[in-house]
Amino acid sequence: MTILQSIIQGVVQGITEFLPVSSSGHLMIAQYFLGVKENNLFFSVSLHVGTLISVLLVYKDTFAKLIKALFSLPKTIISNKEKNKEENLLINLFISSLPLLLLVVPIPKIGSLKDFASYLSESGNLFVVGFSLLVTSVLLYLGVLSSKNYSRSKIHKMNSFSAFIIGIFQTFAGIFPGISRSGSTLSAGLMTGINRQDALDFSFILGTPTVLSAALLEFKEVQDLGIKIEFIPVMIGMVVSSIVGCLSIKLFKWLLENDKTWFFSVYSFFLGISIIIFKFLNL
Repeated sequence: MTILQSIIQGVVQGITEFLPVSSSGHLMIAQYFLGVKENNLFFSVSLHVGTLISVLLVYKDTFAKLIKALFSLPKTIISNKEKNKEENLLINLFISSLPLLLLVVPIPKIGSLKDFASYLSESGNLFVVGFSLLVTSVLLYLGVLSSKNYSRSKIHKMNSFSAFIIGIFQTFAGIFPGISRSGSTLSAGLMTGINRQDALDFSFILGTPTVLSAALLEFKEVQDLGIKIEFIPVMIGMVVSSIVGCLSIKLFKWLLENDKTWFFSVYSFFLGISIIIFKFLNL
């Protein structure tokens, strides 16, 4: 892999991780046209680590409070006191992460959903990406529609039900490259009546343990298999994705505040159709 290829993929990852258009799908498209075939999954996870750093930088104050809440929560539960905002957020993050356990449940002839997801990512099947982008388009449309239909009186704060539904959506996004994790979790939050900014912040923060666990599993697999890694392109890609990711978070926050998220539903729809047609014509 060349330095230029790693930079291009880092930019693609940084932009698309936080905009609701599927970073995994766009990376597969970029790798297809760049002709990158070796260690796609490992490099993709490395780029996700770069965008993980972006979230830690943008939400550093929130994460500092969550660390404090991690130590105060047991005492609050034992004393039966009312939980503060960060303690409730910590519980909801835990609830949203529970459905991810479905990824490691053994399935006959498949292995597990995680193995199936790895196969889809490594196979470079653009048909899967195209159809998944269409799913992303529909989810974003439903999220925008729900946000408009909920009156101010019906909008509520995050609760256990909303957190679990968001976790289910995140799990499906983790299986199919092309289904946006941020887009699907944001849409799930909006469909359950959560404030737009709260839903977006929760979506970004929720991705942290998911990306971290995926990275650790992938790094372990690379070590076990003895795969040779080109560390310079990997590090460059991570740094680029981290810098671009910070800008992407700020951009999406602004777009959400100004009710411009409908654009991504239209974009995902036309990109999905274009990819399907392109792949069909090149069979």
